[in-house]
Order: sequence, then C-alpha cells, then structure tokens
Amino acid sequence: MRDTDRDLTSVIVSREGGPVRTIADLRGRRVAVGAKDSPQATLIPLYWLAQQGLEPNTDFEVLPFDRLAGKHGDHIGGERDAVRALVAGDCDAACLIDGNLLLFAQEGTLTSGFVRTISTTPSYDHCNFTVLDGARSASVERFRELLLGMSYRDPEVRRLLDLEGLKRWLPGRTEGYELLSKAADRFGFLDAFVNAAAARCT
Repeated sequence: MRDTDRDLTSVIVSREGGPVRTIADLRGRRVAVGAKDSPQATLIPLYWLAQQGLEPNTDFEVLPFDRLAGKHGDHIGGERDAVRALVAGDCDAACLIDGNLLLFAQEGTLTSGFVRTISTTPSYDHCNFTVLDGARSASVERFRELLLGMSYRDPEVRRLLDLEGLKRWLPGRTEGYELLSKAADRFGFLDAFVNAAAARCT
C-alpha cells in the first residue's frame, strides 16, 4: 500500500459563522455526502455521526452526490459537489476526506475561512493491493519485492511514484479497515451490493 493511504481521516464541515458549530447542531438539518460507495465521504462519516447519536435520514437529512458510483469511492467528484452545495447554501454541512479540504481551498472551490471543521473521524486506511486466493505465491512475492524496492531517490522511479502520489510503498495491513468494515455492516452496504448483483444474474 502507499504511504499516503495510511492513517487518514474524514471531516464534517459547516459554514464559518453559521448556526452549526457542533455535531449536535446537525439535528434536523441537511448533510451533503459523496458517492454512495465512498468510504471517506459517505460511509465512514455517516457511521461516525451515528456513533455520536445522530441517525442518518432520521435525525438529519442526507443529501447524496452519487458521482461515479462503482469506483468504490476512489474519486472526488461527489465530495466536490457536496462542498459546492454547502457553499451555495443547499445544505448545512458536508463530509469529505481531510486532504481534499486543502485541495478544494487551493483550487478555489472553497475560499479561505469559509468553513469550520465540526468533527473529525477516527483514522483509517484507504487503498491497497489485494491478492485473491489461488494466486501464484512466487509472482506475488516478486511483485511485492519490486514495489518495496522502489526508491524515491531514483529519478526514473520518482516519476512513477509521483504519478501514484506516494514517496514509498509499505507492506499492506488490514487493521486500518476496521472503521470501514463497521460502517459497511452498520448500513448493510455489502448486503445491498450482493443482492443487486444477484438480481442482475437472475
């Protein structure tokens, strides 16, 4: 996995100077999220809010921006649209990964000082290479060896690492996905996915 895919957090932001200053202030209001399969902009932050005592679509309205669903949330289109909705006054808060808060300010989607962070989720991991059962162990070990052997000090390799947004590859780990696993279970996300896939096959 990439060094940039470890120990990430999502944030829930509201308008600076507005009435939403804490999670409790979201009761009866509207919260914008990203794609329905986005770990960072939907599943994890909604699970976090539920853990704080606010049930999505019961204690507050969820406003989804379901952009490019099916890519497992590995995009920022829905997050950007959620933030744009906050700027336009169409919602009271928006959920996004913390790194995109800085990006949206740099690109002009957000102006400096426009939002306040009212909550930050516990940390989690994002992407990794996953090998299916039955893969040839020698090939897997060689692939792992090549990745872990890449050095940012090598100018030829550096270009590839920059394209992937990392400085070095790290051994994969599974414990960083506990929060996402709990969120998927809490909302029955994988059940809905499996049922939809089964329906297409009948």
